[in-house]
Amino acid sequence: MTRTLPLAQASSVSSGRVPNHGSLQQWRRRAVRWLVKRLVPPARNDVTAGALPRIGIQRVLVCRPNHRLGNTVLMTPLMAELERVYPGAEIDVLGAGSATLDIYGGYAMLGDTFLLHRRAVRHPLATIGTVLALRKKRYDLVIDAASGSSSGRILASMSMARFRLRVDAAGDAVPVHLAARPVHALRWALGADATLPLPPMDLRLSEDELRTGRATLRRVMSSSHPETAPVLAIFPNATGAKRYDEGWWTTFLAEVTSLAGPLRIVELVAADGQSRVGSRYPTYFTSDVRKLAAFIDAAGMYVSADCGVMHLAGATSAMTIGLFGTTDARRYAPYGGMNLAIQTADGDAIVAARQAAERILRVIGVPA
Repeated sequence: MTRTLPLAQASSVSSGRVPNHGSLQQWRRRAVRWLVKRLVPPARNDVTAGALPRIGIQRVLVCRPNHRLGNTVLMTPLMAELERVYPGAEIDVLGAGSATLDIYGGYAMLGDTFLLHRRAVRHPLATIGTVLALRKKRYDLVIDAASGSSSGRILASMSMARFRLRVDAAGDAVPVHLAARPVHALRWALGADATLPLPPMDLRLSEDELRTGRATLRRVMSSSHPETAPVLAIFPNATGAKRYDEGWWTTFLAEVTSLAGPLRIVELVAADGQSRVGSRYPTYFTSDVRKLAAFIDAAGMYVSADCGVMHLAGATSAMTIGLFGTTDARRYAPYGGMNLAIQTADGDAIVAARQAAERILRVIGVPA
């Protein structure tokens, strides 16, 4: 399923107060960026508006050294945009964590992947080895794809490339959503139309993967009733303050099912193997992110707090609902299609459930 939105609009966000990020973390990041800006000045190969050629770009490096699953998935629109603009190019990726290859593995133009340890500073020999391997290659274009990432800027500056594109130097009117920013930067460098639809987040799951996901869903849900009821996958876990407790989920799901009718709910279990809702529903666990994505795709509907699995779901054809209590939906919301972001800063599970149920009814074709 193809889902697109204009680049200037990257989410369907329900009303509510937009929370602020931690002031201490923001201050630390600003300090590091200030230091890096002075240690790594603009290079001669920094591309300017409209100066990036449309021909002759064969070897591209995307720098996104972040180990988080969600941030990796958020780069898939850039991969799709590069594929559209340079269909014959090979794209190498500098990432962090094993999820990098899993997320981009469905893209035919993917070349080499260079992986940094998530704590690169504590593993200097491995980090140096990765940098040396990277510098052996020559690129036509390197993209520092993470706005404000100090490590990304340093590593992009160390690569050997004819052109370097920095997302945080791509003119004015920078989109808020993190998936839109590198696409905007590439179009700015090309002098292209910035109003073209934003490519969807997409894992490019294969037919075999989708078939396996459907078979797995049938096996997991074989004892659930009624057998014809729609399936809703939930992931009631998240990091820190983003997590909703068991009582909140119990209230939320009871209200959703009372409004949307019978639903077959399946819980996606976190890495620790523990249910977050008292094992009330069938469960599914896998450490393979592509198998998990195929399972969510087969379920067709998904809801969770803002987390990496939410972004994974947003990169499938499943209708994805993201619950945002402490993070900014404008930056991270699942976008496109029937996807929805609900602001829950007031903590009211009933209000959130009513908005979710309304969207579920639209998806299954029942008037709200």
